[in-house]
This record gives sequence, C-alpha cells and structure tokens, in this order.
Amino acid sequence: MKKELLFSFASPSRDDLNVYGFRFGKPGGDRIAIISGLNGEEVAGVFAASQLVRYLEISLQHNPDFVQSEILIIPAVNHFGLNMGHRYWPLDNVDINAMFPGYEKGETTQRIAHRLFEHLKDMTYGIIIEDRKDKATCIPYVKLIESGLEDVEGAKKFGLPFVHLKRYNPVDSGSLQYNLEVWETKAYSIVLGNQNKILKEDVQNALDGIIRFLSSVKAIQNTPYGGYQSEVVDRNDIFVIKAKHAGIFKSSVNPGDKVQTDQVLGFIFDPLDGTVRDKLVAEESGVLTCMYNYPLIYEQTILFRIAKTSKRDYQ
Repeated sequence: MKKELLFSFASPSRDDLNVYGFRFGKPGGDRIAIISGLNGEEVAGVFAASQLVRYLEISLQHNPDFVQSEILIIPAVNHFGLNMGHRYWPLDNVDINAMFPGYEKGETTQRIAHRLFEHLKDMTYGIIIEDRKDKATCIPYVKLIESGLEDVEGAKKFGLPFVHLKRYNPVDSGSLQYNLEVWETKAYSIVLGNQNKILKEDVQNALDGIIRFLSSVKAIQNTPYGGYQSEVVDRNDIFVIKAKHAGIFKSSVNPGDKVQTDQVLGFIFDPLDGTVRDKLVAEESGVLTCMYNYPLIYEQTILFRIAKTSKRDYQ
C-alpha cells in the first residue's frame, strides 16, 4: 500500500486541504477508484472506505499477491465540511459533487473537482460511496443514472438487494458518476446512510458488496461470497407513502422488512394531545427500501418507499 497526497489547496483561515489516496496493486490491467466524502455528512461512506483500506492492507500481509489490479481508495475529499458537520463546501456552501468535471481556473469547488477528476478520468471502474440527501434511512443499494451509459450488469456484481435506475436529470450532468461515464469509466454509486449517521450493519453490507465486486472483476484474489441476485428497479417499481397530516411520526417497521398489502407500518400522532392523526398502511406488497427517520413530520412528506419485488424469498 502507498499513501499519496493527490492534491492540496491552501486555506485563508484553516489548515491546508490535503486530499490523500491509498493505492494498492501495480500499474497495468484494470484500474479501480473508490471515492467517498465528497460532502461533509458522508461519515458512513468515509468509514466504509477506511475499513476497505484496512481490509486490503491486512489481506496483503497474509498474501502479497492478494491485489491483482490497481486500486485507488480516496476516503474523504471535503475535509472542511466533515470537520464542521456541514454538507457542502463550508466557505461558499457549494456542492462539490455538482462541479465535475471541474475547471482549473474556476471557483474553489470547481478547482477541487478538476484536481480530483484528473486522478479518476482514466479509471476502468469508479465506485462512489454517497449518502441520501433527505431525512431517510435506506438499505444500501446501487444507484445508476439512466443516461444510456449505465452498466447494469456490472452493478449486479455488488450483490446488494437493489439496483436503482434513476431517471436522468440535467442536474446530474455535474455529478462525478455521470462524468466518469462520459469519460468511458464504468461508474456506480453505493448509497449508504445519511446526515452524519453510521449504522454499522449497513456499513458492513456496503463493504461486503464492494469486496464482492472487486472479487468478481478479479481485482483481488478472493472468491465472491453471499449477497443477493440484485433486483433492478426504477421509479415505476417504487411505491411511496406520504403523510396526510403533520405531527409526530412513529414507525412499526424497519428498512429491509418485507411488507404485505394492508399491513400497518406506523402512526402519526398529534404533538399536543397524543391522539392518532393517521394510521399508515401499506397499499402494496414489497420490500421497504427507505423510511423517514425524523420524529417530526410535515404533510405530504414521503414516509416510506416500497419496492415491488418479484423475488418471493427476499429476507
């Protein structure tokens, strides 16, 4: 393993921004990049990437030939945001993951994106670990942007329960995933956690998925294990349940649970007198992929997302 300073920016009021990468393997053959921490709330992704560094380092101690391809892991980019618990680049509140491919002579976030992209644009595979942007807890899944450049079969190699085909939106044109695909890198996003929370079971599931992928593409000497036959879903396969009333939300289920039509999923209570304002009932059978995770709820907020899966044996 080699720890490298990929690039550095001077700061007017803080320590320099130093972005490090951990490089494994030797040049030649496939090149794989794994990136997290583009925003300051992706603590779960940073933790998962750091645990992957540790896993590869320990594996190499037992088998010097364990890594067969070149693997570059960048656990964190937006250090300032991570230190402050602030989602975007704190100096001007801009999302780095909307600035790609970047511009060397532009604003700071454009220059950060440019420097990072220079290290990534020639990769064979790019894996971005990102979080949900809303107040929702979800089971880890692979996200692909439906742009004609997506690699669905490659996404299944992670062995996570679902691959979500997200409809292309013009705002996606500035994301790292989309720009890697434009530069002919097969890119995938692993969506994990949200807003400075670490659920260790979810981190382990995402980490296992990345290891399965590395095993499947022969990047490491490891036999793929466990996992699911991933179900590919798009927005037409996702049924949402919204709050009809504002109040205090209490769930009776958890992300990953299989639910049946007419099953009670939770309640919304009046915050002052405690009466039940709404009983939340599943209108479709499937797997609960995401759930609102904040106790106060507003009218028309999405509470649950249920994937209508064809796999009866999903657990």
